[in-house]
Amino acid sequence: MQIAIVPYQGLTTLDAIGPYEVLRLLPDTEVRFVGAEPEPVVADSGVLFLGVTHSYAETPNPDVVLVPGSGPRTATMMATRG
Repeated sequence: MQIAIVPYQGLTTLDAIGPYEVLRLLPDTEVRFVGAEPEPVVADSGVLFLGVTHSYAETPNPDVVLVPGSGPRTATMMATRG
């Protein structure tokens, strides 16, 4: 199984890292941090960074897509990422 976590600039890192720490332990599972292109993503703290490791093109058909966070801020951030 392949799981794509889609981080975005300004995310709360716990919303991505918490699920990652659980999902990475599933047998026969690959977890990727996916975005338009590999790049650093700065968290809402402005200090901590996560890395997008794979592009959307490199991950065309994940079994699960996880977008960290919730609420209006997440919807706004995702809308700007296209």
